[in-house]
Amino acid sequence: MTMTSPSAVSTSARTPRPRSYAMTPPVHFTVDYVINPWMDPTVPVDTDRALTQWLALREVFESLGHTVHVVDPQPGLPDMVYAANGGLSVGGTTIAARFAYPEREPEGDHYAEWLHTSGFGPVHRTDGIQEGEGDFLVVGDVILAGTGFRTHRDTHAEVATLTGLPVITLELVDPRYYHLDTALGVLDDTNIAYYPPAFGPASRALLADLFPNAIIASDEDAAVLGLNLVSDGRHIVMTDAAPHLTNELRAAGYETVCVDLSELLKGGGGIKCCTLELRLSNGDPIGVATGMEAGFMGGTTTTDDAAQPTAEPHVAHNYSPLPVTAATAEGAWITDGDGRRYLDCLGAYSAVNFGHRHPRIVAAAHEQLNRVTLTSRAFRSDRLEPFCAALSALCAKDMVLPMNTGAEAVESAIKVARKWGYDVKGVPDGQAKVIVAGGNFHGRTISIVSFSDDPDARTGFGPFTPGFVRVPYGDVGAMAEAMDADTVAVLVEPIQGESGIIVPPDDYLPGVRTLCTERNVLMIADEIQSGLGRTGKTFAVQHWDVEPDVYTLGKALGGGILPVSAVVANHDILGVLHPGQHGSTFGGNPLAAAVGHTVVDMLADGTWQARAAEAGERMHARLRDLVGHGVLAVRGLGLWAGIDVDPALGTGKDVCLRLADLGVLAKDTHGSTLRLAPPLVITDDEIDWAVERLAEALRS
Repeated sequence: MTMTSPSAVSTSARTPRPRSYAMTPPVHFTVDYVINPWMDPTVPVDTDRALTQWLALREVFESLGHTVHVVDPQPGLPDMVYAANGGLSVGGTTIAARFAYPEREPEGDHYAEWLHTSGFGPVHRTDGIQEGEGDFLVVGDVILAGTGFRTHRDTHAEVATLTGLPVITLELVDPRYYHLDTALGVLDDTNIAYYPPAFGPASRALLADLFPNAIIASDEDAAVLGLNLVSDGRHIVMTDAAPHLTNELRAAGYETVCVDLSELLKGGGGIKCCTLELRLSNGDPIGVATGMEAGFMGGTTTTDDAAQPTAEPHVAHNYSPLPVTAATAEGAWITDGDGRRYLDCLGAYSAVNFGHRHPRIVAAAHEQLNRVTLTSRAFRSDRLEPFCAALSALCAKDMVLPMNTGAEAVESAIKVARKWGYDVKGVPDGQAKVIVAGGNFHGRTISIVSFSDDPDARTGFGPFTPGFVRVPYGDVGAMAEAMDADTVAVLVEPIQGESGIIVPPDDYLPGVRTLCTERNVLMIADEIQSGLGRTGKTFAVQHWDVEPDVYTLGKALGGGILPVSAVVANHDILGVLHPGQHGSTFGGNPLAAAVGHTVVDMLADGTWQARAAEAGERMHARLRDLVGHGVLAVRGLGLWAGIDVDPALGTGKDVCLRLADLGVLAKDTHGSTLRLAPPLVITDDEIDWAVERLAEALRS
C-alpha cells in the first residue's frame, strides 16, 4: 500500500476541512517530575506565560473556523494540558487513554469522564497501555501507531479491533521522540512529514514506501518539535522555531500558521500535544452540523408552562425557563444531564460574552480563590485599585464605583445623579428628576420598575418611587419638552435589549448628548447588555460617536463567572459620594476585581470587538435571508439581533421551544419577537448552523 500526494500543489488546491478539537488549559502546568528527556524541574516554568501561549493557539484554531472544546484542568495533573494524549476519536469510536507513568495515570479517568459527559461516547478503555493521539495518528482511513517508549505494541491490535481500521505499527528508537506525534506530523489524508532518525530501520523503510512524497524534517526541525503540528488539510499550525520545515511545507502548497509554544516545550509538548481531534466518522470532525445534531437525538421540550414549577419545587416561580437543564458548558455550548448539547445563542443576556468558562477568566478566578476572595470595603485589597484604573482607562473616565449586579449599578447611578444635582447643579432638595425612555429595561428593583412601562414588571408592586419622567424612545423633541431646571439626568439604553433589540434613529443619541450638554444634565448610558464588545464596539454609544457622562456596566464585566457591575464617570460626578453615603459589602471584592480586570484586559486591544463586528455581519446577513420566509424584520448590531417572527407561526416562546428541540437556545422578548446574543466565541459555521435551525423551526 502506497499513499501518494502530489509533491507540488498550489495553496488554492489544498482544501481545509473544519475540525473539532479538545484542549485543556495549562492552569496547573509545571514541571515537577521527569518522564521524558525534555523535562527538567530545575528550569523555572512560567504558568501565566504558558496559559497566554495556549490561549493564542486556541484563538488560531478558532480563527481558522475550527471548534475548540475546553476540558477542565485538574489540580495535581500538570501534564493534562497535553490533551492529545488523553484519547483517540475516529470512525465513530472514542477510546480514552491508559497512561504508562503513574504521574499521569489519573488523567485517563478524567478524559474518559469528560468525553462521556460531553457527548463523545460511548467511551472505550483498552486493557493495554496507550496514550491516545500521542501514539495514534489518523491518515485517511489508516492509523499510524507508535511504540517503543509509551504505547505497548499489543495495544495496537486492541485499537484496530475497536476502530475497525488498519493500524500500522512504527517503532520509535530515540527517547527524545517518545510519542509518534513528536516525530511525525499528518498533513492531509494522504501525506505526512517525519524525521527518519526517530524510527527503527524497518519503520523507516515502511514510511518511505507508504509516503514517497513525504516531507522530511531536518535535525533542527525535530529538535524543536517542529513535527508536532496540526493540519486541516490546508493550514498547518506549527511552532515558530522550525524555519526549514516551514519553508518546505509552504513549497508543497500548504499555508503555515506559526505560533510560540516555547513554555509548554519545557514539558516535552508542542502544538499537536495540546490538541486532541474529535471525529464523528472516518476523517470527519465532531462539529457544527452532524455532531451537533447527534447530540440532540431523543430529546424533546414541552410548551406546558404550568408543568414547569414541578421541576424546581423549591425555587420561586419568577421565571418561565425553557425546559432545558444545564449540567456543563464551555465555549458556546451547553450540555444537559442526558448529554444533549445545545448551541447557546442567548449568552445569559450578554453576561457570557467571552463564552462559558473562558480559560483565561477561569484561571484568574482560580488564582484569586487561592489568595483572598472577600474583605468588604472596611479595608483595602490589592486587586481593587488596579481593576478600577484599568476600567477607567477603557471608559476614558477618572473613577469607578464598583457594585455587583446590573440593577445595583443603575440604582447607584440614579443615586449619584440625584446627589450631583443637589450638590453641583443646585436643584432644590427632594426635587431631582430623571428622564427615562419608554420601553426601557434597567432591572426589576422597586425604583427601576417605578419608571417601567412593562405591566408584568409593575402590576402589584406599588406604591412607586417618584422622581422619574418617561418619554418615547428615539424622540429627542419629547425629551427636550420634558426637561426643566430640576432635571438631573437622562437614563437611556443605547440599544433597547428587552424591548426586542431596538436600534434608535441615527440622530437620537447625538441629539440626547447635545441636549444634556446644553441643559447641564447628566447623560447616563446603560451599557449593561450592549457594552463590552457585544455590538462590535467596546460600547454601543461609539457607533454614534457619543460619549456619555456616566456608564453603567455589568453582565459581561463578570466574565460569566460571578456578578460584577460598575458605575464609571469622572471625578466631578462620582466625587459627590462620601464615606457612609453608599456602600456594598461585596462590591469590588478581590475575586470580582480579579475577574473584572481580566475582562478589561481582554478588551483592551479590540480583538473581541472586531470579532463581534465580523461575526455579526455574517449573522445579520443570514438572518435577513429569512425575511419573507417566516421572519418579518431583523434588527441589531454586532452579535445581537432582534427577530420579529410572523405571529401566524406562533409566539416568540413557541419558536424558542422549537429551537431548543433542534439544539439551539434563544429567548423571546415580547409577543412574537426573539433575540439572539450568542457568546462572541461562536464560529461562522455555528452561526450558519443556528440560522438553519431557525429556518427549520419556522417551517415546522
